[in-house]
Amino acid sequence: MEVLKRYIKEGQGRLVGRQTVMNVADRNFEDHRNRFIQFGLYSGMRLFLAFFVIMTAQAMNLKDFNAKPDKEQAVYVGDFIDKMTTDLRAKNPQLATDIRNWFAVKPAGKPLSEGMVRLGVELGALEIQAKDGKADLSKVQLESIIVWVVKQKFPPPSQK
Repeated sequence: MEVLKRYIKEGQGRLVGRQTVMNVADRNFEDHRNRFIQFGLYSGMRLFLAFFVIMTAQAMNLKDFNAKPDKEQAVYVGDFIDKMTTDLRAKNPQLATDIRNWFAVKPAGKPLSEGMVRLGVELGALEIQAKDGKADLSKVQLESIIVWVVKQKFPPPSQK
């Protein structure tokens, strides 16, 4: 009601009665709508941040990875390599194919591909360091090891 009295005193309300009240009501509604839009955008940003945190939180540390059965480990590594190469395929299809083949294609007479052998060597080295107390497997993410192994085999163009 104070807003209405202020409008009438300042001479801004030329029409008496309903028109003045409607102007004030429309203005208040518009202010609340703008706040709602701002809140909606803010909520959208919070949703995006929550999604980002959840996606990055899904990275698996080596302690949890080693606790899984061998079959689940193989599926997890395969899924991550598949996601990584699928994302890379849009920018560099040849590199994505080379990475996938390095992990998937077994040489004749060998039980594992070159990429899986290299990953196994690096994981074994980390386990030895953990036994010596030089590494904490709960703080090392499997995905970072896979990416590191890939960068060793396929260095970015600036490192060649």
